[in-house]
Amino acid sequence: MTADRKAVSNRKNAQKSTGPRSELGRRHSRRNALRHGLAVAIGSDPSFHEDIDVLATALMGGRREQNVGEFARQAAEAEMDLLRIRKLRASRFDAVYGSEPRLEDHFQLNEELAKLERYERRAFSRRKSALRAMIKF
Repeated sequence: MTADRKAVSNRKNAQKSTGPRSELGRRHSRRNALRHGLAVAIGSDPSFHEDIDVLATALMGGRREQNVGEFARQAAEAEMDLLRIRKLRASRFDAVYGSEPRLEDHFQLNEELAKLERYERRAFSRRKSALRAMIKF
């Protein structure tokens, strides 16, 4: 009996959380990922290809197994993501503390840093997983 009530409740809650319904809301949510560019996979950006290849080769350390190469590339992409996030964080700090900071600047900085932290945690996790997988081979 409890499972039936739970299933009904889950269906009801799922219908409420379907995302934005108006066209304006949908357009706004589509732009969220493009606001600062961190949602774009760094491997698809041609300006980072050479740096990723150099770092992946260094991580491989002369090993030629294909799996190691794939994991080395994943680790290199995650590391480049971390560098990109850190540069963005530094520029945010420079923007606030380069001039006379106001209280609202600190609030905005705090919100931006919280968003960057999510991307940084994901990149750390991807890098750690790839490096662990490389060690297994």
